[in-house]
Amino acid sequence: METNKLIINGIFYAILTTFFIFLWLKEKKVVAWIRIYRDRFSDFIISILKIRSKVAKTGVKKTVNFTEAIGSALILVLIIQKFYLGNFMVPTGSMIPTIVPRDRLFGNMVLYKFTEPSREDIIVFKEPVQNKVLYTKRLMGLPGETVEVEGQRLIIDGKKVSERRYSNLGNLGYNQWIVPKKGDKLMIVPMGNYSDEFKERHIDVAKIQKSLLDAPGALSQVLPDVEFYINGKRTGMILDYIHNEEVLKKLFVGKTVEAVIPEDYFLALGDNTDGSSDSRFWGFVAQHRIEGKAFVRFWPLNRIGILK
Repeated sequence: METNKLIINGIFYAILTTFFIFLWLKEKKVVAWIRIYRDRFSDFIISILKIRSKVAKTGVKKTVNFTEAIGSALILVLIIQKFYLGNFMVPTGSMIPTIVPRDRLFGNMVLYKFTEPSREDIIVFKEPVQNKVLYTKRLMGLPGETVEVEGQRLIIDGKKVSERRYSNLGNLGYNQWIVPKKGDKLMIVPMGNYSDEFKERHIDVAKIQKSLLDAPGALSQVLPDVEFYINGKRTGMILDYIHNEEVLKKLFVGKTVEAVIPEDYFLALGDNTDGSSDSRFWGFVAQHRIEGKAFVRFWPLNRIGILK
C-alpha cells in the first residue's frame, strides 16, 4: 500500500478513535452539554410556533428529546459500522456452504485501510453493476495475475490455487484473463459496424446498469459488442468505465477508448460456483470498492463462528 495512503488513513483513524475515547471518558459532561442545547432548541421551537399550552410545550420537548436521542445513537452506530465493525446480512446463496442466505456477519472495516487484500479473503464490496449494492464474495485473483478456469479448477499464473470447484459459467469460462493493476494500459474496443440509428441512440446509464444486473455479463445486449484489453491482451470487463457517459458515447459511435488504469483490481468469486453472479459474469472489482473483510458470523446463534 502506498505510504501516503497509510499516513492519511493513520491520521484519520487516530482522530476518529480519539473522538470516541473522549466521548467515553467525558460521557457525563457531553450529555449535560447536549441537554443544554437540546432544551434551548425546544424553547426556540416553542417561541417560533407561539405555543402557550403547557401540555403542548411538554409534547414539543419530549419530541425533541426523543429525536435527539435516536439521532445521536443512529449517527454513532453508522460511524462504527462504516469505519470499524460492519454488520451485514447476506440475502443470497452465492457463498454456500460457507455462508447461507440470511446469515449475519461482522466485517473488519479497518483492515484494508492499512493492508492489501489477500487471496481467499471473504470481502464485502460495492458491486460494479449498478454501483450501489454490497456483495459478499471470496477474493481469488490479485492484480497482475493471469486467471482461467480449467477442468473446473481455478488456475492462476499457470498453477492451481484451490481445490474448490469452479464451473465454466460466465465470460471467464474457456478464456484467460489478466487482472488489471495500477498503471496498466486499457483499451475498450468496439467490434463490427454500427447503424446510424444505433449511433444516435440515447444513452441511458441507468438502463444499461439495470440490464447488466438482470443479465450479468450480457454487455452486448445494451452496448456495442466490445472487448476489453489490458496491455494488448484480451481480458474481462471493467464496468467502472461503463458508469462514465463519455466512454459510452465513444463506444456507441464505434470509437476505441484508451486509458491508464488508476488503481488495482481483483477477481471475486462465490463459493457456490453454480449459483453465484460474480467476476466470471461482470468482471473485476476495483480496490476502492472493497469495504471490508467479513470475518465472523454472529447469526443464527447455532452457527456462530469464524469465517474461513
